Amino acid sequence: MDKLLLGIDFGTSTNFVTKYDFGKQDAVAVANMGGYGGTNIFDNCIYIQGEDSYVIGDSKRQHSDPENFFEDVKRYIIDDNKRYRVPNLNNRDVTAQDIAEMVFKAIAKKVEKNENRKIDGAVITVPYSYGKKYRQRLQESATNAGLNVIKLIEEPVAAAISYGIFGDKIEDNKKEKIAVFDLGGGTFDITIFNFEKSNAQNAKIEVLNTDGVEKLGGKTVDELLSKKFMEYLKIDYSIFAKDRERNKFQSDLNELSKNTKECLSYDDEEVIKTLSINGENRELEMEISVNDFNSWLRDNNIIGEIEDALDRAIYDIDLEPEDIDRVVLAGGTSTIPIIKQVVEDFFGKKSEAKKDLGEFVGHGAGILAGLSEDGSLQYTVIRKTSKNIGVASGNKFKKILHKNTKYGEESAQMALKLINREEFLNVSFYEGDSARIEDSEKIGKVEIDGSDFSSEQIYISLIREDKKDSKIKAFFYDRDKNLVCEKYLEDV
Repeated sequence: MDKLLLGIDFGTSTNFVTKYDFGKQDAVAVANMGGYGGTNIFDNCIYIQGEDSYVIGDSKRQHSDPENFFEDVKRYIIDDNKRYRVPNLNNRDVTAQDIAEMVFKAIAKKVEKNENRKIDGAVITVPYSYGKKYRQRLQESATNAGLNVIKLIEEPVAAAISYGIFGDKIEDNKKEKIAVFDLGGGTFDITIFNFEKSNAQNAKIEVLNTDGVEKLGGKTVDELLSKKFMEYLKIDYSIFAKDRERNKFQSDLNELSKNTKECLSYDDEEVIKTLSINGENRELEMEISVNDFNSWLRDNNIIGEIEDALDRAIYDIDLEPEDIDRVVLAGGTSTIPIIKQVVEDFFGKKSEAKKDLGEFVGHGAGILAGLSEDGSLQYTVIRKTSKNIGVASGNKFKKILHKNTKYGEESAQMALKLINREEFLNVSFYEGDSARIEDSEKIGKVEIDGSDFSSEQIYISLIREDKKDSKIKAFFYDRDKNLVCEKYLEDV
């Protein structure tokens, strides 16, 4: 029997799970996952009934029991201060990472029941812009849920794989530059690829550049609409004395914002809605035109952030928009007309997308899962690090491993001075895009013995390995550039 290998698109708003079909050499949706609209895409939410008893994908539970219902955990998985009290777990406090683990457990249980066999491995997607700490915690959540994580794959890379292998418009023996514009529920990535397709079984992707905004997506638009509705009603959350009433109102408001966003993506819409506020019904009546909606997106810099990221993605690698051969949309928020128009105006060409954008990324992840066992498809993905990695020098961030360095490629050596060669010293490493150390995230450390070096002058280089866990290794050289030691970064 073929192995059960999954691709899991763990999104901010929705999830989509595929399995690799060895006969078709393609990824197909895992059936009966409880999706909506005739698909197997389901909301990334969980209702906690009790210990090891969860319901996933049912957003209606938010209305009946909001205190035991959770969503948006992907946004907060690295927030150590974000905790949730769960009444159905004896009022125990849990983290977003704990809830993500519960979601993965529920996914695994449902898949194994549907497939009547155990899962052998899974490829899980992550936003390109997310750093080491997020990736590590997401992988821990899945592993602790009992999943064998084959690897994590960046969402736009998965989208490019999905588009690339089975894109009929790409001719054999052709090389193209492709931009994947991935604006989902909670994150935004724009990634530029070189794509070379020899034939249906042989292809190569090389990431040229990536940019985006870590916390920008459909949820940002929902929050903006909620704010407008709150202003119209002239209320704030301080009027709610009870958590249950506040949660109920927030649930209704979120639902209204989502529905309004979807309606305004197609036609002008008059919004008339009754909301319960502290047990009393209040009527919300607003006439919102598409022009109003577009103005709000511009005035609140949502469009501006998208335009800035498009500029950086292209011009940072000395390309012009017209150098891009194809523009591929991924992520449901990409369908908002003004956003789609901004993208097409920037590149000067029409965008392309599959019928259901929500399946794009999970499809690519499933293909990549199959490639771990199916040797008949020769598909090469040249991945590059998405953020700079370096050390602190005062309040400055000194880059060692630069953004867009290929996985498996050692950085240039950077000179440093040891403070005291007689002691064991901790060298801390950071990740970020800013020149200021306070804007960077501490991701690891290495302890070295100063007495191993003949002088204060040393050199450091870094490499991100192109393996399952993509670990980062530091190399330390003496003043004559002889290798003294090499160590993997320890977690902090």
